[in-house]
Amino acid sequence: MIDLKGKSAVVTGGSRGIGRACALRLAQAGASVAILDRTDWKTPETESCSGQIRRSGGTAVSYELDVSDSAQVDAVFERIAADRGIDILVNNAGVLHAGSATETTDEVWRNQFAINVDGTFFCTRAALRAMLDEGSGGKIINVASISGLRANPGFAAYCASKAAIVNFTRQVGIDYGAQGINVNGVAPGFVETEMTAIYPPEIRAALEGQTPNGKWASPDHIADAVLFLASSLSDHICGEIVAVDGGWLVGTPVVVPAGTSGTVE
Repeated sequence: MIDLKGKSAVVTGGSRGIGRACALRLAQAGASVAILDRTDWKTPETESCSGQIRRSGGTAVSYELDVSDSAQVDAVFERIAADRGIDILVNNAGVLHAGSATETTDEVWRNQFAINVDGTFFCTRAALRAMLDEGSGGKIINVASISGLRANPGFAAYCASKAAIVNFTRQVGIDYGAQGINVNGVAPGFVETEMTAIYPPEIRAALEGQTPNGKWASPDHIADAVLFLASSLSDHICGEIVAVDGGWLVGTPVVVPAGTSGTVE
């Protein structure tokens, strides 16, 4: 049983989907949780993620935050650090835009990077400052994607932004490991969220058929990996990306044309 009692966690984009599952899982393990996004703070108590945590006997607060605004990020993180400290950060806030390079407008490209990449950078930098000031180490977990580790046809801006998060995670991981700050990431595959609702049923069925374990993940599957990386069990893991994809990256079927046989030398 992972015990995070006494730890203070921050989750961006924590009102729904993967972020909500992460916030709930960290709270169940005993952490106090601060949810940062554009909606949880104004959602009714009976529906918000922070409200659900409090109703379950946990400790949670929520703050309005646009992760693409560095000044706003710094102000919110400074407030949290002063109030409760920051031991764990989950950079989950993100957006997805479909489209090939020629279909991607300047506005879409910039929005994709402003939230996914700039937001991850601004929040990581702010958390690092707090963790270094406290001097007791910390855990930072970035939510990347398998689309940051391999190409995904028709998602030029999204793949590029998630690839940036992957290498940023590796770089920050080696830069701050000696200070006791473990920076790692998770790369979800196909997960049942609002983002993947863009896929029609027949496409989903085909994608599940190409997944070695035959199904998509639930947000809880991602949250389980995040909980592990947020705990002391991951103390010797640094700059790594953990794929949570049902075996997609390592086992996507290779379609061999009919009639192909023999050995090519």
